[in-house]
Amino acid sequence: MTASNSPSKVAALSSLLLLAVPACPGGGAETGETGTGTDTDGMTTDDQPTGGPTLEEEPPGEVVKSDKPRITVPDISADELAEMAADERAFALSLIAALPVTAGNRAVSPTSIRLAFGQTYAGARTISKSEIETALKFGPDPEKTHAGFNHVDLELEARNLPSSGENDGDDSVVLTLVNQVFGRPSVTWEPAFLGELAESYGAAMHLLDFTDSEPSRMAINQWVNDVTQDKIPEILPFGAISAETTTVLINALYLKAPWKAAFEGVNEQGTFNLLDASPTTTAMMSGLQEGARHFIGAGYEAAEVPLRGDELTMVFIVPDAGTFEQFSGALDGPALGEIFDALVPTSLNVTIPRFKFFSDVPLNDPLKALGLVSSFELGLADFSGMSPAGKDWAISGVYHNVFISVDEKGVEAAAATAVVIFDSGGPGPEASFIADRPFLFAIRDRGTDSLLFFGSVVDPSK
Repeated sequence: MTASNSPSKVAALSSLLLLAVPACPGGGAETGETGTGTDTDGMTTDDQPTGGPTLEEEPPGEVVKSDKPRITVPDISADELAEMAADERAFALSLIAALPVTAGNRAVSPTSIRLAFGQTYAGARTISKSEIETALKFGPDPEKTHAGFNHVDLELEARNLPSSGENDGDDSVVLTLVNQVFGRPSVTWEPAFLGELAESYGAAMHLLDFTDSEPSRMAINQWVNDVTQDKIPEILPFGAISAETTTVLINALYLKAPWKAAFEGVNEQGTFNLLDASPTTTAMMSGLQEGARHFIGAGYEAAEVPLRGDELTMVFIVPDAGTFEQFSGALDGPALGEIFDALVPTSLNVTIPRFKFFSDVPLNDPLKALGLVSSFELGLADFSGMSPAGKDWAISGVYHNVFISVDEKGVEAAAATAVVIFDSGGPGPEASFIADRPFLFAIRDRGTDSLLFFGSVVDPSK
């Protein structure tokens, strides 16, 4: 949810859920210098180049946007924001439970998914509105939902920090969060829908000719790849776009941040115990984290390690030996919140593995399991809040990719979510903490209580 094309905005993000262990322009203010006009519905159109975008460029396609400015002071209370954060945790754990069973590392971004659907929600009506509320754990008040997402985005923008100059190399914090919508040129877009995109998500409508499906797909993919610093190269797979596509609603996020205190020791021949208790050799990092938080609970041990700036952190949750699957299977949103709340400040010697992986998560079936059913069916779905024709539209696919890399210097992570809509036939004194067996992890922003990433690592050598 970005509101400008300033360099600082190129560096903004929200919540990722990672399982198996946890200056890109904003979409709102357009800066194209080509022809601009105003139509009679209080919307403007900007001519934009249709080639692959770079970080300094707007997304491809002619722009149709509302004249409404971004709301910079959203009307939402602290209690309402806390409720939204709890709902996000609940969604994250429900989604994880609904994902196909896999023995490997995997990850999702709850915030990215919910933001993509926040834009979709702005245009959903009747059954589709109700299903999104149920499946994505949105509250009953749409205005508060949009205001909450807007608040989180605006707050997270402050997490970006320039290089301190105190260390060798670049220790800047880059947090990028971008929402954008692409649509069919021939569609009449509802002014209220475009207004909500502008006011709460910093997004506009970029018109693409989906009948020329491959160039459109490749242009969107290139833009997402640029936003995510080449970490999400293909959010839309071959066949995701067709002549029947009407709308593609995107959230893309990128995070790169150093630890507050780097891990000074690295044992390249460290030992990590797999799910079956057999050992594997992998790089294990260790270091004293004086700003850490720690808790030993019933059946698990958790540690929270701060990234530079202290607001962004990474939480590691290590279940007792031999209980990873049972523990992670029983974990729900409230329990995860209790783990976060139980963490106590302490000076902690932390040992964790170095790991990196990419996760391509299929979301159609998991979201259907959570209640998003009719919204995939033409004749039942209702997206008439986007366009008068939207009564005859449905979701053809929901695509989600996550990249995560953790080493002795810090964390780099990216995610993108795309909701594709069509109108027919379309396709978390000194003590010690050692994570030497399968564990859960989370990257969170304490200031907003946003769950940026949550996931699990069962084999860091993969």
